[in-house]
Amino acid sequence: VNYTGVLADYRKYFMPVSFYTFAGRVMHYGRYGSGGEDERFFPLYLGYPTLVRGYDINSISASECVPNAASSCPAFDRLIGSRLLVGNLEFRFPLLRPFGASRSMYGPVPIEVGLFLDGGVAWNRGDSPALFGGDRDGVSSGGVTLRANLFGFAVGQFDFARPFQRPGRGWVFEFSLTPGF
Repeated sequence: VNYTGVLADYRKYFMPVSFYTFAGRVMHYGRYGSGGEDERFFPLYLGYPTLVRGYDINSISASECVPNAASSCPAFDRLIGSRLLVGNLEFRFPLLRPFGASRSMYGPVPIEVGLFLDGGVAWNRGDSPALFGGDRDGVSSGGVTLRANLFGFAVGQFDFARPFQRPGRGWVFEFSLTPGF
């Protein structure tokens, strides 16, 4: 199998005042070439908590799958492809700092709070994202994240996300062991 994996990841962090940070990321990953969509590869999935929150594979129910002529579950199929483009924005701050509970960065509880907006699109060779004039629509979400240092071994992330392209679906809770971007 011959293909080229391309990863472009741009991040920017801005701290207007101490302890409050705006974080942004734009990321593209794609498999290009004759083997980029080989059936032996799993398709890339947009709904991981490290990409676009609120679209976790375990949160999609059968009731969201309304078949059409092209797909048995368009709500899921729009999240997979051989190429991904993702954008994330977060406003982050230590949990106890705004309330004056601690003069140090995190105080006795190492928890960070973040308000976020995520968006992304997945597509295959021959398709193009709607953002660039194509027909593949993206997905987006917003919400709150809590990140806690788990005794120096890992970072636990608790997300409360509202997926905007899932009508009839309210807030989604996700847990992952990821440090954020």
